[in-house]
Amino acid sequence: MAKRAHTDPKEPVVPQTMLQSLFSTRRQILIFSFYIFFLCVNISLLGLVSHQIHKHGNVWTAYPDGRFYHALGLGLFVGIFLTLVGISHAYLNHMVLMFAHFAAGVMSGTVAGLFTMTPFGHGLQCGNPIEKFAPKYRPFVSECAEYTAITGLAWAMFGLNVIALFWLAQDAFSCVRRNHHIYAPWEPPAKVSDVESDAEHH
Repeated sequence: MAKRAHTDPKEPVVPQTMLQSLFSTRRQILIFSFYIFFLCVNISLLGLVSHQIHKHGNVWTAYPDGRFYHALGLGLFVGIFLTLVGISHAYLNHMVLMFAHFAAGVMSGTVAGLFTMTPFGHGLQCGNPIEKFAPKYRPFVSECAEYTAITGLAWAMFGLNVIALFWLAQDAFSCVRRNHHIYAPWEPPAKVSDVESDAEHH
């Protein structure tokens, strides 16, 4: 049986800051890596959507239809929302993050679904002659690849939000105490033998 490390009760314990303990466990490294990747995908989507809105304007008549226009608007909103979530995730607890990922997953899935229903959704028609597209989509045929990328990134964000939601739920209910932030050390339930051993030492 391993001996417990001796600590001097008179020696003050200096608590680690969140930044100092960020890479102390594999779990924390995984969380940090996930949110870096999450932000990269989200910012890519946000950049493409912002470019289209800036290029064609903020009037729905400049787009094939209102559904197309509102899909871009929703994509812009969820992109900004998830950028803020990704930047501040280290200061949020499990429940707040679970709600944010659930809401963002619904919105990302909606954006992806709306663009999938357009001729640009799967990218297989991008090489077709312009005459094969409906008249309302013809002004946007030259940007088919960009809208296909928006669709793919929106589906990717939907998947990442679902993964984050279920992982956070599992992590939240596996901890003994409710952590103030997701980088707080994970504490598994104490075994009966450990509790008895602590009682003997006291």
